[in-house]
Amino acid sequence: MEQMSVRPDQEISFEFSRFRLPQYVNEFRPLLFKNGASYYAVLGPDLQNGICGSGDTPEDALVDWNDKLRDRLRNPDLNDPVIKYVMETINALKKEI
Repeated sequence: MEQMSVRPDQEISFEFSRFRLPQYVNEFRPLLFKNGASYYAVLGPDLQNGICGSGDTPEDALVDWNDKLRDRLRNPDLNDPVIKYVMETINALKKEI
């Protein structure tokens, strides 16, 4: 799966293990970046085709991202490469347990 890239000065270094975040956030660790006054979390090639969350803080963006992921998993489009990647990863994790 193709992952979006941003300028290095936009990317936020985030210590995921220091916060209580939803399981999907910790599992997939989406790209976290700042653009203007907003923070964005994205998994996928870009903001339009990937799973994208936003917020006023990095944590808000990650929680919004988790909500957007859960929404897309409720009615998955199996032709969507990002959702296909997420579902394959989730199924692989279940097999490891």
